Order: sequence, then C-alpha cells, then structure tokens
Amino acid sequence: MKKNNKGFSLVELIIVIAIMAILAGAIAPALIRYIDKSRKSNDVSSAKTIKTAVETALGNESIYELLATKGSVITFKPGEAITSTSSADGAVKVVAEYDGDTNKKINGKDASAVATTAANEIGTNIGEKVPKLKYKKALKKGVDASIPNFFQAYISTKGTVYVFTTNKALTFSDFKAEDESVGVTAENAYQISPYMCDEYQ
Repeated sequence: MKKNNKGFSLVELIIVIAIMAILAGAIAPALIRYIDKSRKSNDVSSAKTIKTAVETALGNESIYELLATKGSVITFKPGEAITSTSSADGAVKVVAEYDGDTNKKINGKDASAVATTAANEIGTNIGEKVPKLKYKKALKKGVDASIPNFFQAYISTKGTVYVFTTNKALTFSDFKAEDESVGVTAENAYQISPYMCDEYQ
C-alpha cells in the first residue's frame, strides 16, 4: 500500500504567513502602547518612593530649614548604588539655595554639612539603589524633545516636594513655581509627582 505524504503546498504556506503578518501588524501597536504605559507607571511609582523619602527627611528640623527656607533641588542618578551622596558624582546630590553662602549656619552646623546629612538620610530612606528610569523615549516632539536621564526633586519654599524626570541636572532657577494646585514647570522636565504633566499621561 502506497502512503501519500503530501504536506503543505507553497500557496497554503504563503496564506498562513500572510495571516500571521496581518495579525502581528494589528497586535504590535497595542502591545507597544501597553509596554510604554507600564514603563511610565513604573516611573510614577519610583517618583512616589523618592517623594516619600524626601518628605521623611524633611521631618528633621535642620534639613527642613536647609531645603525649604529658600528652596532646593535634589538630583537622583537612576540605578546607582547609594554609597556616596551629595558630591558631584554621588547617587543623591542636594543643591540648596544656601549653598552659595559659605558662612551660613543651620543649628550650629555648616550648610554643606547639613546638605550631606540630608543626602545621606534621603538615600537611606530610598534603599540600596536609586530606582531606574524605565521610560526612555522623548515625550515632546521637535526642538523640545528630550529623553529623561535623571529624577529630580524640587522643594518649594512652602516645603512641597515635586518630582520630575529630566534630561539634565537642572538648578533651582530652572523651575518655575505655579499655583500649588497645579505644580511646577521646567523646560525639558516632566513632572510626575504629586501631579503628572500632560506628556506623561
């Protein structure tokens, strides 16, 4: 008895491949959107962790006086181990408006010493590493396009903590205070806590 081992014809294989390509083309954009949304959500969660760490440190009277009296900015390098803080290459760097005043004393301590204490306490509150940035795409188009590289916390003179993702380390003067219910804005920075900017939603 002769077996008939015919298999698929070329036309049948082409039809199956075409159907798979159409399905992949339809599913891929939705899948990419879900992945991007998940990454943004992860960054928002990381920003909340950073905000809580800073607010906890602000419970220290000296740190509050340093960071909130004239305002300040704290830069966080994503993914870096929190071993060194406050220095230029540290994972957590505190830049307070008092830093320019070398003679400024806060409860008997130099402002720079309090800044180091603040950075260490914030680092301890965060944990072993600064959270990683997951969403690494430009959120704006054209000239203003920027891919975030840092988390930054801006502390207003009212003691409110705002967390941004930025593409470069910004200074206090780069942030523009808005109505407290709206938040703060900065060029090439995206506010994600406590309020989210439009580009991040």
